[in-house]
Amino acid sequence: MSVSFDWLVEPILPPSFFAEYYEKQPLLIERGNPAKWGSLLSVEAIDNYLATTTPCHPDVFLVDAARDLSPDDYALSNTQPPDKIDLPRAYQLFETGATISLSQMHERIAALADLCRAMEKTFSSHFQTNIYLSPPNAQGFKTHYDSHDVFVLQVSGSKLWTVYNQAVELPLRGQAFDPDKDTAGAPTREFTLNAGDLFYCPRGFYHSARSTDQTSLHITLGLIGKTWADVVLEAVSAACLETPALRANLPVGFANPGFDIKEASTEIRAAFENAAREVDLEPILNRLAEDFVSSRRPDFSGGLQDSDPGLSLYSQLQPKPNLIYRLREDGDEIVLLFGASEITFPAFVRNALEAVLEHGPIVVRDLPDLDDDGKLVLA
Repeated sequence: MSVSFDWLVEPILPPSFFAEYYEKQPLLIERGNPAKWGSLLSVEAIDNYLATTTPCHPDVFLVDAARDLSPDDYALSNTQPPDKIDLPRAYQLFETGATISLSQMHERIAALADLCRAMEKTFSSHFQTNIYLSPPNAQGFKTHYDSHDVFVLQVSGSKLWTVYNQAVELPLRGQAFDPDKDTAGAPTREFTLNAGDLFYCPRGFYHSARSTDQTSLHITLGLIGKTWADVVLEAVSAACLETPALRANLPVGFANPGFDIKEASTEIRAAFENAAREVDLEPILNRLAEDFVSSRRPDFSGGLQDSDPGLSLYSQLQPKPNLIYRLREDGDEIVLLFGASEITFPAFVRNALEAVLEHGPIVVRDLPDLDDDGKLVLA
């Protein structure tokens, strides 16, 4: 099974998804294929993880829309490590309606790590997983909206979802749901998400979910992306570094009665607009791109076994699936960046390197622009 974004949203084609749904409206994909997500996760895998590791809060936490639960209800504060989950108490709460939530499981389960890498390869955005195991007829969270997009993969069981209006169009992280202020209106859609189905919910849409008469397990893929607001903030910082007028103190006496704030605003707006026209966005975008690539964890599985002492011109080269990388020119050298690693090559191997990274698998002898010795050195 090859994990990819295409595989995630089939039969919807990615161009259709991005044109019609991404950051615009929710999407339900019903498949009638309960085994679709079986290779990613199972209740048995969660059971084994909880029983054979040392799960702690907040990596594992319990929620129940019908009652307030705190870590004191299911975690031990006087243990090493602290806040170790007291499994008997946690399971008792589960049996009486609490949802068991597990965060960042892509750092512990290889299949979920592969899934996140596939999504990150497509979106150039960080993805994370949260797992929710709910007993029958239970609701974990009250109605709310998220400040990031989510893809919900129903692994087993089913849940009744209710979607409401959009509270905030494309909220930023600082515009997160506030239960004391934010209230959903009337429902706009209800549906049952069955095993194998997928639900995409853009940020800002109110929603709630309740398990049916069977235990429910689902994966929530959260998209933690950079926004144009991030670029604008960096651009403003860059403009201030280049524009003395923007670094000047506010006018003397600006807080005194009678000060003409309108005139002062007009003057500084002209300086700001000029700086905005002059600021170079390319270095900012390149820096964000390199920060993203260097923050991702490549798949190094098999590294102890991949060494090939019999490497020859007939050997085959290919990158790891969903390898996130970036090539950077540096004088007469080219730097390959992947995760926290960098490999420096002479610039003349660029075409051969791209042949492997972008079009692999490729046989060593077919690498372009190099003689046989050079091909073997690169391989």
